[in-house]
Amino acid sequence: MNFVIIGIGQFGRALALYLTDLGFEVTALDIRETNITPIKDIVANPLVGDATDIRVLRQLNLTDKNTCVIVTIGEQYERNILVTAQLKELGVQRMFVRSVNDLQARVLKLIGINDVFRVEEVAAKQLCSRLVNDGMVSVRKIDSTHSLAEVKLPAEWVGKKLAEVGLRQEYRLNLLTVRRGMPVEQQGSDDVLAEPESPVIDTPDGNLEFLACDILVLFGKDSDLKDFVDKYNL
Repeated sequence: MNFVIIGIGQFGRALALYLTDLGFEVTALDIRETNITPIKDIVANPLVGDATDIRVLRQLNLTDKNTCVIVTIGEQYERNILVTAQLKELGVQRMFVRSVNDLQARVLKLIGINDVFRVEEVAAKQLCSRLVNDGMVSVRKIDSTHSLAEVKLPAEWVGKKLAEVGLRQEYRLNLLTVRRGMPVEQQGSDDVLAEPESPVIDTPDGNLEFLACDILVLFGKDSDLKDFVDKYNL
């Protein structure tokens, strides 16, 4: 999957850097060179251009089925709507568009944009998850009853192997990976909610021996995750 981000303000820049760090090819487009300069040596395709000019958009091969376009233009209401309308005219298949208020979201829906998001709501949901799930380093909802959660290793598990702790059998949880090592700051991040992340190890097998610094990346039902955290007073 390739990503094209149009509008490189604080949020657009952070998104471009996160996706690049995950290994995706990112094209970052903004009308202001000063917004592109800080990431020009990091993202794959840093471009300066006016996205309201459909001739600029036509040069980006946006209709490829493996391309996802994200319009992160915020306060500039007219530019946001004009760029989005032109992307629809070009036949972009996958598109996410930022709105800053309910009226803008309704207008975007009227021109056929189903995936509309507000940065404030995303941030609020992240913070809410961290507030109500005490004991979990972070939580990502998968559906209404399942989540991905990063959980501190129970002290009793230090030195034990994965096959010995009965994680799946007793707690009905799946260990996807383990964060291990010194935390690394996300370069250029503007996410005030983000914390430094430790690197992950390869997919764990039964012989994995836990260390005191480990953070478990678990998948399961919310109720099972909460029971696990409560049992070990994490």
